[in-house]
Amino acid sequence: MKNLMKSSTPASDRSGFTLLEMIIAMTVMAIALGLTVPFFRTEVQAFGNIAGRDDAQQNARYGVGMIDRELRVAGVGVVDPQPLIVQAAPYAITFNVDLVSRDINDRGAAYYDPDIDPNAAASLPRTSKITLPLSLVQYPDSNYNQAAGALSDAETISYWVALDPDPSAGGTYALFRRVNALPATVVAKALVLPTGEPAFRYFKADTLGQLVEIPQNMLPLYHSAAIHNSKADTAKSALTDSIRVVRVRITGQFIDRKGVKNTRPIETGVRIMNAGLLHFHTCGDPPILSSAIVATASSVPSRQVVVTWNSSVDQSSGEKAVEQYSIYRRASATPLFSEPLASIPSGSPTYAFTDTQVQAGDQLVYGIAAVDCGGQSSAVQSAPLVIVP
Repeated sequence: MKNLMKSSTPASDRSGFTLLEMIIAMTVMAIALGLTVPFFRTEVQAFGNIAGRDDAQQNARYGVGMIDRELRVAGVGVVDPQPLIVQAAPYAITFNVDLVSRDINDRGAAYYDPDIDPNAAASLPRTSKITLPLSLVQYPDSNYNQAAGALSDAETISYWVALDPDPSAGGTYALFRRVNALPATVVAKALVLPTGEPAFRYFKADTLGQLVEIPQNMLPLYHSAAIHNSKADTAKSALTDSIRVVRVRITGQFIDRKGVKNTRPIETGVRIMNAGLLHFHTCGDPPILSSAIVATASSVPSRQVVVTWNSSVDQSSGEKAVEQYSIYRRASATPLFSEPLASIPSGSPTYAFTDTQVQAGDQLVYGIAAVDCGGQSSAVQSAPLVIVP
């Protein structure tokens, strides 16, 4: 009995680990941590890089999306004398649109916001001229009024890319937006401007109706004529009216944990739905120009060629959709016309264009085409060969 009771008692109270067991456990734990910590560090860095790339992309995407949404409806609510595109530059664009109204009954506005600043819901008056971004050009030169005499409902909106003034920006750029003469706001930050990649590119329709890019060396363009479609609305001023598509490209940047700069560009083409459709009745078939074209060269009082023609039948009758006339010039040895030399807005029964950029002995052929509100062009009518004396 004593032996039985004695055998049921533990030989010793061993409730912990031996020193050897603890050393082995700590060694195994150290090896495991040594293997897993670098893995998690790599995962965290990878996650941070992905998040940085996404932030850079979303930042640029937001800016492009905002431009797209507003530029697409440019021209809504403008009155006859008011231009659609005011400024077309590589890193800035300015346009007119009745984007937002405080009046719920204003069916011409794209959006309704009763809380919008009143200065952001009407045309910019001449007394509140602004300097167009990245330029010295001031706008507007005229008040644009409705038939009743009140200011137009279409406000002036500018977007531009410039250095971010924030000290923490590190030399990066920002996308700015301004309505009328109100303070500019920042739309997107941490942007870069890669060499040879302008933020804005502009496209117009050629004589075949195909989109062609306006060369960067012709930019910036300004609608310098105070009144849209007036006699003064020619050359580069009228060229702003021919813009049909704007290509927007904004590049976001992020710096990863290794200090490497990475970029994410976002690009889209914005079709200006109202371009060429303002102030006209219909815009269907291409216009017809059947007038004889006459080119007369002279050297007195200065060397020049005067080209004359009559209006298109679709200017004051038919579709009444002729917006302008394009003037072409080519050397007699060149079989086809290329880009227009100039353009003249419609509105007269007869037209004359004087070309002073000629030299003695030049053998030239001039052509005229009528262009309608949708950018469609008539066939180019040619004048007989003219030799400059």
